Amino acid sequence: MNRERSLSGYVRSMANVLSQQLGQKVETLGLTPAQGMFLHRIWYCETELGTTTCAKDLEQFFHIRHSTVSGILQRMEAAGFLTFAVSEADHRRKHLTLTQKAHDAHAQTVKVIQESDALLTARMTEAEAAEFRRLLRLAAESVGVDARVTFPQSAKEE
Repeated sequence: MNRERSLSGYVRSMANVLSQQLGQKVETLGLTPAQGMFLHRIWYCETELGTTTCAKDLEQFFHIRHSTVSGILQRMEAAGFLTFAVSEADHRRKHLTLTQKAHDAHAQTVKVIQESDALLTARMTEAEAAEFRRLLRLAAESVGVDARVTFPQSAKEE
């Protein structure tokens, strides 16, 4: 009988280890791991998509409740990572804008994510690493994760 660990077990274990490592590194920047993810998503929308972001966008993207998003954003604002501006088109919406402090932290966060990617593929050839990324995207899509590029790619892909 094959006693190979389940794929979901591998994914969960890797995610836990990488999350702990990322958390330790982003905490040195004054961010929690969740704040780091929010920071990157807001940066991505501003920089790559040319759009503004509001709390509702983050709720939908990360599949989390409004109260959770609201608390994270309030702490980020208090720490000087973002500002809120009321939308002129819809006064119920508050657009999020990153501060220079956030942009500086984002640059450091990208480096941390690239280091994690390098660690994941350290024992792979370039072709194997590309195939690994392709297969991860397929697996992510299979379980309903939006696999479009939303986080920094590895240095090899830039």
